[in-house]
Amino acid sequence: MKHKLIIFSVILLLGFSSCNDYLQLEPIDGVTVTKFWKNKEEVHDALMGCYASMMATGVMEDFIIWGELRGDLVKPRVSGANLSVMSQFQNGDISSTMAYCSWADVYTVINNCNTVLSFAKETQKIDESFTLQLLSQYEAEAKAVRALMYFYLVRTFRDVPLVLEASLSDNQDYRVAKSNGNEILDFLITDLRSIDRIENASIFGIPFNHGVNVKENKGRFTVWSVKALLADIYLWKEDYENSIKQCDQIINSGQFTLVPVGNTEVEFMDLFGNVSTVYYPNEGDADNMFLSMYANGNSVESILELQFGTDFQNPFYNLFNPTNGQLVANMEMLSSDNLFPQSAMDRSWYDIRGEGVDFKQGYVWKWIGLSRSTYTYRAVGASFSNWIFYRLADIMLMKAEALCQLAKKSGNVDQLTQSLAIVKEIRSRACAPESTNEILDENNIGANELERFILTERAREFAHEGKRWFDVLRHAKRDNYAGIAYMEEMASYAANIDKVVSLQNKWKGDYNSHYLPIAESELRTNKLLTQNPFYDSK
Repeated sequence: MKHKLIIFSVILLLGFSSCNDYLQLEPIDGVTVTKFWKNKEEVHDALMGCYASMMATGVMEDFIIWGELRGDLVKPRVSGANLSVMSQFQNGDISSTMAYCSWADVYTVINNCNTVLSFAKETQKIDESFTLQLLSQYEAEAKAVRALMYFYLVRTFRDVPLVLEASLSDNQDYRVAKSNGNEILDFLITDLRSIDRIENASIFGIPFNHGVNVKENKGRFTVWSVKALLADIYLWKEDYENSIKQCDQIINSGQFTLVPVGNTEVEFMDLFGNVSTVYYPNEGDADNMFLSMYANGNSVESILELQFGTDFQNPFYNLFNPTNGQLVANMEMLSSDNLFPQSAMDRSWYDIRGEGVDFKQGYVWKWIGLSRSTYTYRAVGASFSNWIFYRLADIMLMKAEALCQLAKKSGNVDQLTQSLAIVKEIRSRACAPESTNEILDENNIGANELERFILTERAREFAHEGKRWFDVLRHAKRDNYAGIAYMEEMASYAANIDKVVSLQNKWKGDYNSHYLPIAESELRTNKLLTQNPFYDSK
C-alpha cells in the first residue's frame, strides 16, 4: 500500500507571491515535486506553507471540534446544518465513519513540515547566501509546527503513526503502524529541547524573535512559544517540575504581560454592620481587552496565534456566525447558575470574561464579535479573528496547576500558596466576584479544592478556545484516573439529558472511550493500523 493510506496531501502549499509572512497572502497550490527549491527564499515560502496549512478549514475545525465539542461549553445549534452528527459526537455516539474522526488534514501539515526537513538542507548546499544558522532556524520552526500537530493527535487519538519522512510519491510505501502516545510525547520533548536556544545554549535553533514585526513574532514559533508547547506537554505527562521550569522562563522573560484591566474598589456596610469590599471593572479597559485580545489579535499577552486577515480569512467563523452557524454557547453551563454567578453582595460586581467577551445572546462572541458593549459582529467577509494557541494567562494557570499537583503529593503549603496567588492574579484581572471564589480560608488551602478551582478558572478564562476537553481529560486521567469524577460532571452538561447516564457509563467503564476511533477509511487502506479497542467491535 502507498502513502495514501494515511491520507497525506501531495500538495505542499509552498508558493507565495510574497515572502513577507504567511498571513498576508493566501498560499497557492504549490509546486510539483520535480521542481527543487533553488534558493533560501523558496525554502522560506515552503516553511510559510507549513503555517498556512494549519489555517485550512479542516485543520481549524479539528482544533475546535476535538477541543470543544465533547465538552460542556458549546452546543450544536438546533438549526445548524450538522446538528445530527454533532449531537451524536457530543453524546458519545461516535463511530469511525464520522468525518470528525479523520486525522488527514493534520497529517497534511505534518507532511509539509517533513518536506521542509527533508529538502531544505539540500538547498542550503547550492545557495551560498543560505547560512547554516538560517537553515537551522527554518528546520526548527518546521519541527515546532510538527510537534504541535502531534500533540493534538496524541491528546485526541492517543496512539498514532509517527511519520518523520516526507510523502512525495505514489511509489513510496507509507503503511505505518501506530506508535505509543507516551513515546511520541517523549520524542516531541527531545525534538523541542534540541531547538530551544536557551536549552542548547546555541545560536542555532528557534529564534527569540523575528524582528520588529508583531505579526511575525506572534504568528511564528519563537523560543517562547516552543517553551509554551513544552510546558503543555510536560503538564499532560504529569512532569510538573519541568512544566514549571518552562512556565517560569516565559513569565520571567519580560516579553509578555496580561492585558491590563483596572477596577474601582468600594467598601460598603450591610444592615448588620459587616463591611465588605466590591470591585467594579474599568469598562474602558474591559472593552480594550476584548478588542486587543480577540477582535484585533496579537495582544501583549499573546504568545502564539494563527494570523488571519483580508487575504486569508479564518474558516472557523462559519461554525459560530449568528446567521447560520453550527455551534452556540452552552448557556446552561455558562449561566449565572454555574460558571458566572452574580455577586451576592452587589449585582453590579461581575466577571468581565462572561457576557460580552466569551458569549453574547447565546453566541460564542469572542470569535465573531467586534465590540464587547454593543451587538456588533463581523460580516461574513470580515472573519479576521486570529486563533490563539497560547497566551500568558494560559502559562500562568499551567504553573498554578503544576504547583498544586506537586503540593498534593508533598503537602508543601508554600506551593499551594504560590498556586493560589497565581489564580488570584488571573481573577483580579477578570474582576471575578466573591461568588466564584472556591478557597474561602487562605490559611487552610486544600489541594483537592484548589485543583478543582484551577480547572474551573480555566473554563472561565479559555472558554471556546479549544482547550476544554483536553483540560478535563488531563485532570481526569491524572494518577491513574483518580479524577474521573471531573468527566462525569462534564457529561451532565455536555450530553442531552437522555444520554447523560450512558455517556458517564462509557467514560467510567472504558478509558479507551476518551480517545477517538481511527477513521474507517484509514483502516481499510493501511492494514498495519489497529482500531482503538473501545470501537473495535462497533
